[in-house]
Amino acid sequence: MAGSGYREDDEDEEPISLGAGPRDGPNLGPDERDRDLMDGSWEQRYYQGRTRKRDWTAIMTGLGLLVLLGMLLPAILVLLR
Repeated sequence: MAGSGYREDDEDEEPISLGAGPRDGPNLGPDERDRDLMDGSWEQRYYQGRTRKRDWTAIMTGLGLLVLLGMLLPAILVLLR
C-alpha cells in the first residue's frame, strides 16, 4: 500500500524474543521426548484408537445422578424420620 506509512513486509526485522535468553550451551537437537514426533509413532497410536478419550456422556450422566440423589435423599430421610 503506497503512502500508508507502514513498512513493507519484505524488510528485515529482528526476531521477537519470547523471554528466552541466549542459550548457554549448544543446541543438541531433539531429545527423547521428541522421539514419537520424529518416528511417527504418535500417528499410529492416534489413528488406531488407542488414545484415551473422555466419555463426556458418561460423566454427565454420573453428575446428573449425583444431583438427583442429592435432591431425593434428604426428602426420603425427612419422610422416614
